[in-house]
Amino acid sequence: MIRQTLLFTLLFAPVLVFAHGGEDHGDGAKPAVSANVAPRAEAHTELFELLVTPAGGQLTVYLDRYASNEPVTGAKVEIESGSWKTVAQAAEDGSYRAKAPQFAKPGQYPLVLTVQAGADTDLIETTLVVAEPTKPVAAVTSHGSGTMWWWVGGALVALGAVSVLLKRRTTRHTA
Repeated sequence: MIRQTLLFTLLFAPVLVFAHGGEDHGDGAKPAVSANVAPRAEAHTELFELLVTPAGGQLTVYLDRYASNEPVTGAKVEIESGSWKTVAQAAEDGSYRAKAPQFAKPGQYPLVLTVQAGADTDLIETTLVVAEPTKPVAAVTSHGSGTMWWWVGGALVALGAVSVLLKRRTTRHTA
């Protein structure tokens, strides 16, 4: 019984090594992980919530009511950052846009937005974070099937050695 268990273990243990594949075991360089997909600034108060994104030399402000998440249209939105100040213009999609090519460069930009929508007025502070562009990460190379054949070959050699040893042991006991 012990001989059969040993033979079974030696035969099928190498197969278990290859029961998975393609996982990263920490040998390669890790790709950079960014917290945001695109540069943006988010903030909310009791009245409003907003999202600011820079693209194409302009800032786009998406403004909603905080309680109901309904878009705010027809508002006056003033944007300040340091000495720069502008009034965003309403767009057809319900957002507000302002020319701002200075936010294309990587950095952190403090923003103060003054929102006047009907009888509601609010001052909202946030920080626009524009990250450095990430460099492409080289593809992680796999060991490939060449390594697998070394393991299979080694297992066969070990299996042959064990069977020879077991055969010698059996012939000694019967003689």
